[in-house]
Amino acid sequence: MPSSLPRKNSSGGGGLFKTTTWILIVICASCSSFYIGAFAGIAASGGHKFKENNTTNQIDDKELQRRVNELVDEKIKLLTSPNKIQELCNKHTCNQSAANQNHGSNEHKLFPRPLNHFANGLVRVSKNDIMSTFDFGVPPNPNAAGKEALILYNTAKALPNDKSLAAAANLNGYTSLPFTNATTATENCDSLNVVLTDIPGGMRQCFALIGGQYQSYHIQRWMRRADDGGGLKKDQPLKLSSRGHTGAGREEFVAPALHQAAEHQGLLKTYLNEVEGIKARLTSVLRKMNKKEVVVMTCNHGQSELLMNFVCSSRAKGFDLSNVLLFPTDVETKELAEGLGLTIFYEEKIMASIPKEEAGIYGDTTFTKIMFAKILCVQLVNELGYDLLFMDVDIVWYRNPLDYFMNKSLPQFDVYFQDDGSRQERYAPYSANSGFYFVRSNPKTKHLFRHLLYSGDLLNAWYSHQQVLTVLLSEYNSLFGLKVKVFAKETDLFPGGWLYHRKNDEMKKMMKGESSQYIFHMSWTENKANKLKFFQQMGQWFVQDSCVGKHYSEIVGGDSSVTLFTQCCLAEAVVKCHYKDKPSKIPCDDSPLLDKNGKSFW
Repeated sequence: MPSSLPRKNSSGGGGLFKTTTWILIVICASCSSFYIGAFAGIAASGGHKFKENNTTNQIDDKELQRRVNELVDEKIKLLTSPNKIQELCNKHTCNQSAANQNHGSNEHKLFPRPLNHFANGLVRVSKNDIMSTFDFGVPPNPNAAGKEALILYNTAKALPNDKSLAAAANLNGYTSLPFTNATTATENCDSLNVVLTDIPGGMRQCFALIGGQYQSYHIQRWMRRADDGGGLKKDQPLKLSSRGHTGAGREEFVAPALHQAAEHQGLLKTYLNEVEGIKARLTSVLRKMNKKEVVVMTCNHGQSELLMNFVCSSRAKGFDLSNVLLFPTDVETKELAEGLGLTIFYEEKIMASIPKEEAGIYGDTTFTKIMFAKILCVQLVNELGYDLLFMDVDIVWYRNPLDYFMNKSLPQFDVYFQDDGSRQERYAPYSANSGFYFVRSNPKTKHLFRHLLYSGDLLNAWYSHQQVLTVLLSEYNSLFGLKVKVFAKETDLFPGGWLYHRKNDEMKKMMKGESSQYIFHMSWTENKANKLKFFQQMGQWFVQDSCVGKHYSEIVGGDSSVTLFTQCCLAEAVVKCHYKDKPSKIPCDDSPLLDKNGKSFW
């Protein structure tokens, strides 16, 4: 992409050019007006005297011209005197005397000398260009066509090599900021500090850039609000505020209460007392699996139907599940998983606090306690040196996702996440979905997941595994240079519930077999009952009704020769309609609507 320089200003200085030009026009106009007025006045005077004395008082044309010229010269000297020009400059907000214009002076630049200790130029680049040149890992927002980003140069030495571009970056003789490509714009930058911003809630947001200070890699946030909290109050002074303080008054980042900390400390005590033995037993299991990469899952009995569906659907499609390691949280799930032929690792002591029943809704107490198991299983496998793919059980495979992550041509990040789709401030800047992600085992990720394990009191306070993890991802990205990659929600590689509920056109492609997805994650769905129904509409449900919600003994009836795979798994998927406004393999026009104001999917 070539650089685009603005129109060069031949008079030397943007706004100064316009002001000075108008001053000259005023002077010329004044002189012309005076000339005409003087000429007319003298002529009128001479004509009057001629009538009184026709022989002695007549003024000839030459004398009239001489007198007019004298008066005009006097007027020009008055208008062009230094004091008069300064008076006109002050009146028209000029920064210096028009008589002393200097094309290269500091006063004509975008950033005057008092700012040059940290500001020496600005250039514009395409937003798409800079985010593709440097993969910052965040999911890019769509509709970026025509949008631009700014690059600020702290020192003149960082300006691009092109002298015209460098001059234009400070409006030094140019009328507007130049546009160039991201590579050229950053060719002399030894480091690049990146600030990602939006306008949350439509706030009248401002930025204060303060140079000459101890370098900070965090942003302080000040907001107009009352001392006792509450929402935005424009009559209040700006006060230091949490980044989780919304304009509506909600505080997303509250400190854990003592009882929440105490509850987590009890779990940690059990973990720390048992961890050496746990690691030894887990190492033995992993060695028997003999896999370099492991698919890690966890499940309680309340979600066991979804686990069954993952196993049954994967085997119906011919996938090898020998690299799947399940961490059941109760005996009932352990028996079902073993009956399905999965490799399991069960530690009753550290899983004893996990409820057996399903969560009612996202973020309830049961849901929060189950999240501890998700943290624990990833931390253990990661710390033992294995790369892993963590998956929730409400996922089905279309292609083996490990093939994607183990591709040598894949850009090397430490962690890769599915995009959750939510753009709430509490998930910024990544919106990483904690139900599907790949982790490379290295010192940075080991420390990350140890920190996450030790931060379970935040999980109790915030009711969101995802929120706690996102905060740590941001901190580790800044502190340790952890490379985080979140796939854009609009891509069809790793779609989830956001796409299911928001993008009918993309879902129609998937239903027609026209997409290239690896998996589908039934996130963004209120409860298990709806997840089952949505999978059935999609033609991705492979479990017999007789096995749903049952214990192992209830399914096999005491006959040890019966396997769950033969008893529970279907060779062909169930395709069943429930709601006509939700994506479906077949038209469901005779079914009711689920959403208010919903429309038929087909």
